[in-house]
Amino acid sequence: MPVRMQEIRICFGFRKQTDIGTPNSAANMWQLRKLNPQFANPRLNTENDALEYGKGHEFAVQSFATAWETAGTLEKYLTAEFAAWAMAFGLGKVVKSGTSPNFTYTCTPLIPANGDPDEPPYFSLVEQIRPGANAVLDRLMVGCAVNSWTLQVSKGPGRDNAKLSVEFLGSGKYVEPSSITMPSPTVEKLIMSASLALSVHGTDYVASKRIVSLEAGWNNNLMRDYYPGSGFQSSGDPTSGAIAGRLLLGNRQATLRFVALFEAGAQELTRLRNQSTGTAVISLSHNTNNSLELTFHKVAFASVEVGETDGFVTVAAECTPMWDDTNGVLSAVAKCNVDNIGQ
Repeated sequence: MPVRMQEIRICFGFRKQTDIGTPNSAANMWQLRKLNPQFANPRLNTENDALEYGKGHEFAVQSFATAWETAGTLEKYLTAEFAAWAMAFGLGKVVKSGTSPNFTYTCTPLIPANGDPDEPPYFSLVEQIRPGANAVLDRLMVGCAVNSWTLQVSKGPGRDNAKLSVEFLGSGKYVEPSSITMPSPTVEKLIMSASLALSVHGTDYVASKRIVSLEAGWNNNLMRDYYPGSGFQSSGDPTSGAIAGRLLLGNRQATLRFVALFEAGAQELTRLRNQSTGTAVISLSHNTNNSLELTFHKVAFASVEVGETDGFVTVAAECTPMWDDTNGVLSAVAKCNVDNIGQ
């Protein structure tokens, strides 16, 4: 019987795993919808003996499992809950404040030089289609971490004017069947671009009605570490393939770019020539207690190009987020009604 893609259900940990190899329990997971159809398929890497001498020919005789990899993407319309989760797990350092039902998560990047871990927080992810005795799909990916997130804000009245996409990597460890009873769907608070407030170098792009679109992002550039002793898919069985014992933070990068209407007095080209620096603040909200605010504490323009959008002259500006000695690179303040995100 054919299976429709819409039948897939996913849930993942809103609380962090105790370590990379210990999965979230169902009580620490939530069920959310997504837009992209990709599965987080566990992939087994293999090698063979084609290049070994002594066989009398150059062809492979045997194949060997080497290592498992898991990875995937969660693309969603922007909501307060998903924004809080992406910031907490993506940046890694989380301070929770507030009382039920209104919580504030102040999220900043991990700084190992200051004593923070060099591994991000881990979560588990479950994919299910018709779970039960004759399940089409029912698997649990253990030890996943956010590799990158991208926020896109654009024109238009529909829900797709504000999207958040998260790419994650996993240790490669998975459990099938998952033995997880899918929790009830989480009710989310939609955040749309009409709520945007944007200030870059002191210029209010919303008040001036100049903003056309923007994109902000963070990339951890995670590295899978199959160190000696990192373990196998089946404990003690080297033929089952190795799993990563940790995911290490790589050279991280923040990104910010936007397109705005170009008019007399616009300062983007001047600021590019002068390489002046300033802050950039992006705010979006559903209401007072469900919102997201990103602050890039020091940015300079890396490129500014005059072009056209929908028949109007526009300027496409790409910023270089830089380290500020007082505040670091980036901070995110996310508010929602869900407790213990990233805790």
